[in-house]
Amino acid sequence: MNWSHYLLGSYYIIRSIFRFSDFSSQYLIQNNYVDLPLSKKEKMDESISSTLFSSIITLLTTYSIPKSIFSTYNPFDFRLIEYVENNQLQLFTTCFAFTYFGYDLVKCIYHKKYIFVLHHIAALNLLYTGFDSFTQNDSKGFYIMYFIFLLESNTPLLNIGYLLKENKFHYSITCASWIIHLGIYILFRLVMIPKLILIYYMYEGITWKTLFQLPNFMLILAGSTYWSYRQWIGIQKYLKENSVI
Repeated sequence: MNWSHYLLGSYYIIRSIFRFSDFSSQYLIQNNYVDLPLSKKEKMDESISSTLFSSIITLLTTYSIPKSIFSTYNPFDFRLIEYVENNQLQLFTTCFAFTYFGYDLVKCIYHKKYIFVLHHIAALNLLYTGFDSFTQNDSKGFYIMYFIFLLESNTPLLNIGYLLKENKFHYSITCASWIIHLGIYILFRLVMIPKLILIYYMYEGITWKTLFQLPNFMLILAGSTYWSYRQWIGIQKYLKENSVI
């Protein structure tokens, strides 16, 4: 089985995830299982589909590489872990992620969510490197696995915070979930991803192939910094509006 079969299978899975999200959000709202107006159905769709995708992709990336992402979690330790040979699970994971970002890119363009369009294009370009790695059989697909894990594994926490807010849970519970998410988000996006990028260039060198990825890395880091700031401002605003002084 080759990558084209995995892409086709991934397409059917991703399409099923989006259809399930659409059905679930409509069912939950219409039957008053969640306290949301029908006008917010699209946001509910996004929360369900992104949570399902990120949960699946976290499991796939974790099992595709049975080793720690780095030798230690010391941010100043830049030793590379042992090389992990490319395997079929890594290939399927890359196809699965590529299909999701491609599918969601079309939706983002349609709904004019241009900041997510840039994010998805950068992610798709990075995932293309994964296909190149499998084609060349150079056992560098593990970089992609780590990168996807750091990008997506904390997404469910953000969606939990959104649902808590919209269902009017106590503001302290909602803010606690957002603060936990923001802490992990900063650790993964602004500490571990830059470390992974540095390790990538230290061990793979400066070539036309590696330089091609630099704009994608910078775009994702810029977006991560911006979203971290927006989340922090949002938490402060929400606390100010809801706390009793």
